[in-house]
This record gives sequence, structure tokens and C-alpha cells, in this order.
Amino acid sequence: MTLTDAAWAQGGVELLKSAQEAEAARNRSEALRLYSSAIESGNLAPAQLASAYYRRGALRGALGDSNLGIEDFSRSIELNSQFGNAWSLRGYLRGVVGQYELAEKDHLTAIKLADRATWSEYPAWTLQHMADLWRRRGNYAKALEYCEQALQRSNYSPVLLRRAWIHMDAGNTPKAKADFAAFRRAAEQQKLSFDVFWPDEREAINRLGRL
Repeated sequence: MTLTDAAWAQGGVELLKSAQEAEAARNRSEALRLYSSAIESGNLAPAQLASAYYRRGALRGALGDSNLGIEDFSRSIELNSQFGNAWSLRGYLRGVVGQYELAEKDHLTAIKLADRATWSEYPAWTLQHMADLWRRRGNYAKALEYCEQALQRSNYSPVLLRRAWIHMDAGNTPKAKADFAAFRRAAEQQKLSFDVFWPDEREAINRLGRL
């Protein structure tokens, strides 16, 4: 019997637990299948279902399936309109596919939900996603403003990566290199693996490494 077969025999809650374990083990393809099975099981509570859609959406984003990720985040938001993480990542993927106005609305909603967040890095996390949107729009000054707001909230190291990326796209190579070096030092200290980043972020890391 495979892990999936065993989980099926135990119902949606166990499927969800097995999916989380597979995701923690960086087995994204297995986690994706298990989250899908949990969603299809029909016996998850609304909060669990919202979480399952969110986690599957995040995996799809990590695998480069932006449109499917957007769909999953939308389902998560339908089930829990106060789920700031889903608003923020849907906004991020809408930025990836060029839906800038919709992305901005999502990011603004995510930022407004910061008071409900229990994760201490949530404010900085959402603000740097908004910074990325303004980078995509070519408004580097506004993108940098959001990075500064994020860094005022906490020393969340991915903000340094985001700011390096903005400087690189703006043609400011010295600042891009300095921020990227600071990000790499912080990532090493925190034992942050680059494989947690999404495809566009990993591409930016590769570009910054060649400067």
C-alpha cells in the first residue's frame, strides 16, 4: 500500500496531515497529490478546506503553475475572507501573470489584514510582495518605498533579496550587489534554503549571482 492509499483509507484529515508532512520533506509532487485528495475527500471542515486550497495554491505557485495557483487561492478566500496569506499570494501570482490592478487590490487587502496575523513576519512579508508588484510595473521608487516599510517592521531577510532585485532591474548594480550579499549572509545564518523560493525568485537569485 502506498502513502496515498493509506491516507485515503483514513479520510480527509489524515490526507491533509500526510500532505503537510510531504511538503515539509520537500516532496512537492506528493504533497500536491495529497492536498488534492484531501480537497476531494469531502470531509474537511471549512477552515481545513481553506487551508488545503491555500497550501495547494502555494505549491502550484512554487511549481510555476500561476493560473492554477490563483484559482486555489480564490477558493481559499471564498471559504475564509480573512485569510491574509491567501490574499497576498494571489496578488503575487496575479502580478506574475500581468493582472496588475487585481494584484494591487489583493495586496492592499492582505496589508489591511495584518492586525489579524499571528506570524510576526507577516507585515514585512506582505509589504515586500507589494514592492514586487511595483517593480513589475517599473515604478522602482515606489517599490523601494514598500521595501523600506517592510524593513521597518522587521529584519525579514527576503526583503533584502526583493530590494536587490529592484536595484538590479533599475540598473543600480552596486546597490543590487550590496543587498544581495547582505541577503546571502542572512540566509546562511538562518539556514534558509533557496529552493523555498518560487521560479521567478530563483531566476532573480541566479541573475544577481552573475552581477
